[in-house]
Amino acid sequence: MKQQPPFLPRKSSPSMLYRAWVFVGLLLMSVPVTAQPKEAYDLAPVNYSRAKDDNTITRLQAAMDEQRRTLPGSDSRQILKALLDELNIPVASQTLVFSKTSKQRDLISPTNPRVLYFNQDFYVGYVPGGIIEVIACDDLKGMMFYSFDTSLPQEKRRFERTTTCLSCHSNANTHDVPGLLVRSVYPEKDGQPLLDWGSFITTPASPMSERWGGWYVTGKHGDDKHMGNKWMTLSTDGKKQFREQDGQNVQDLSDYLNTDAYLTNTSDIVALMVMEHQIEVHNVLSSVRMNYLRRVYLSRAMHDGQFDPKDESSAKMIRTHVSEVLKALLFANETPLLGDGVQGSEAFTQVFSKRGKSYNDWSLRDLRLQKRMFKYRCSYMIHSASFKMLPEPVKSETLRQLHAILTKDLKLSGLPELSRREKERIHLILLNTHEGYQKAASEAP
Repeated sequence: MKQQPPFLPRKSSPSMLYRAWVFVGLLLMSVPVTAQPKEAYDLAPVNYSRAKDDNTITRLQAAMDEQRRTLPGSDSRQILKALLDELNIPVASQTLVFSKTSKQRDLISPTNPRVLYFNQDFYVGYVPGGIIEVIACDDLKGMMFYSFDTSLPQEKRRFERTTTCLSCHSNANTHDVPGLLVRSVYPEKDGQPLLDWGSFITTPASPMSERWGGWYVTGKHGDDKHMGNKWMTLSTDGKKQFREQDGQNVQDLSDYLNTDAYLTNTSDIVALMVMEHQIEVHNVLSSVRMNYLRRVYLSRAMHDGQFDPKDESSAKMIRTHVSEVLKALLFANETPLLGDGVQGSEAFTQVFSKRGKSYNDWSLRDLRLQKRMFKYRCSYMIHSASFKMLPEPVKSETLRQLHAILTKDLKLSGLPELSRREKERIHLILLNTHEGYQKAASEAP
């Protein structure tokens, strides 16, 4: 899915010809400009671009090939809905982006925006008149990108894996592995981004004032203004200026476009913010997994096939990865919500909250939406396929340290201070819903 979704880091960095993963004890070697080296994720043992994919989408395609499963529908909208149902993705997760910042940019405009849907393991995109795009996050090799052309006869429709997306979906903003980013731009009235004005990569650390340029946003957010629902216009002296009027606390998109072409009429502010958190976690988990596998492979190549996770350099690497994962899971860099916070559609809030594992009516998906997004600052993504696929030494140490944080008052640099009540409830939720955490608790001194 080649997209530059309104997602660039706060400061966009120039694209780099060379990216290297730096490992303790390994020397970096200079490479001639003409060499065009492979990305680290395309080297052994990951071999991302050449590796056979194995995930829910490949299994769905196999079932379709054997005529055990179909995506019924007489038009793209119906087929899209059938796919969302198949992947258990709620329609209420819908968000709309009208900036021309993806593979299907020629079709995208403020009156024909690209739509995105998601759950904790999949992202689905579609532009009316174009193809369906899918990202699967339940593959051991990393996030996998697919296209599905609904204009073809039913017997010829297939999920086609693509790597052309990686020119945008693999850079420093995605931790240098195939991943996702949310980009906020200054769009013109036709959706064309004015990149010379700059852009922002949206993460949970982003202030609202830098979010959602080129996106539609529905919901309430008080006086905390965002960049959504507006575009550049000409001032009376002929100069371009950002259209500051309107665009805030929008409840109805009918003044902007005909929403009948979409499955619902919202581009929910809470769905956007949940998606941004989830994308950050997905990118971290994928990066940690690929970096770890590459490091182990190189270590074995240098030490007669041996890898000792307890030697100094390996232990340091594991500690670094654990720190990255904990910061993502515990909302280390989350920007506080101002004023009365945010309020989205009841449809998304309810369906999102009900999908989580719970204990005693407490869930890591419980939304707060005032001062911070979630009631309990431990991400529901700890239950995701991506977390389960972390290398065991990293995953077990992450859960061991998390248990110590919640029950032993372990304090680690860069993590938020949780209240006693918050720690107790997170501990009880995980103790009753997460097998790996249960094991960490049983082994704790």
